[in-house]
This record gives sequence, C-alpha cells and structure tokens, in this order.
Amino acid sequence: MSNNGKLPRKWGYIFALTGLAALGTCIAGLLYKEYLIAIATGVVFGAQAFNFIKWKRQ
Repeated sequence: MSNNGKLPRKWGYIFALTGLAALGTCIAGLLYKEYLIAIATGVVFGAQAFNFIKWKRQ
C-alpha cells in the first residue's frame, strides 16, 4: 500500500463517525451529570477532530 503516505478516504469517515459518537456520549454524560465520562469522551472528540483535520489537509 504505497500511496505517498496519504490515508484512504475510509479513514476520514472513521475519524468523523468516531468523533460524532464521542460528542454524543459527551453531551449525554453532561446531561446525566457523569462528568468523568463527559471529560473522557470530550478528549476523544478532540483527538478525532484533530485527526480529521490532519487527514483533510493531506
């Protein structure tokens, strides 16, 4: 798999879907006052947003 270091399109979809799922879980955690879960999934959302932006720039 030699495509000049670029990730395939499916990775962008995986980053986006994981980020959206983490954001939904973060919001649910805040609504149910489960702050540890909200913080953890907020971190995951941030990481996936960073990954998606990095993928998009390729």
